[in-house]
Parts: sequence; C-alpha cells; structure tokens
Amino acid sequence: MRNYEEIHVLKETRKNASMAVQAIDALMGKVYNQEFAYELTSQRNRFRDFERKAEAGLWEYGLLPRDSGLQKAMLWGAIQANTMLNISTDHVADMVIQGNTRGIADLLKVKHNNKNVGSYANELAEELMDFEEENIERLKRFL
Repeated sequence: MRNYEEIHVLKETRKNASMAVQAIDALMGKVYNQEFAYELTSQRNRFRDFERKAEAGLWEYGLLPRDSGLQKAMLWGAIQANTMLNISTDHVADMVIQGNTRGIADLLKVKHNNKNVGSYANELAEELMDFEEENIERLKRFL
C-alpha cells in the first residue's frame, strides 16, 4: 500500500509543477513588465526542476508520466479567457498567486490522504509547497 501512496503523491507533485510551467508559458506573451517577466521565468525554471524530480521518483516505480491534452487545453483556454480584457501586471500576478494557492491546497489534500508516504515523495511535496508559499510572497509586490 505504501508504494501506491508514494506514487500518488509523486504524481500530484509532478502534475502541480507541470501545470505551473504550462500556465507561466501561456502567460509570458502577455507580460510586459521586465521585472515581473524575470520573476515568472525564475519560477518557471524552478517548477521545471520539481517536475523532473517527481518524474525521476515515478521512473523508479517504472512509471512514465504523461500530460493530459484535455487538461492542458482547459488551462490554456482559462488563461486566455481570464486575460482577454485585462493583461495588467497586477491582474496576471493575482492569477499566478491564485494558481500557487490552489497548488498548495491540492498537495495538502493528497498528503493528508496518503499518510504513509516515503520520505522522498513527502519531502519533495513539502519543498514544492514551501516554494509556492515563497512565490506568493514575492508576487505580492506586483499587485
């Protein structure tokens, strides 16, 4: 049972980081503040590192992670709709803050439902949540 729980936490960690990378990629063409663009690029690169670490953990179980095309399309569509009339820095920063908040909540739920998780998956999820909390604090200056 422990392997299943560890896999579940690793999958959610990877999904969380992957969605963040995709969201930032979709937003970058709408960002005109250089300081904000630099911050988002830095966050994107760190999220990509988390994604790779979670993938490495899944590969140890013989699993190849896949992205859902539908989920990707829905995320892209939601971002396009949400920025159609407003691409101001404060609006985009608010969107990214909301995404980080959702990511933390999703990881907390998975961690609470999978108590017997091994240290690697648990530490990676904790590290990602800490990073997302730091992101929220750094993004507040753009509001």
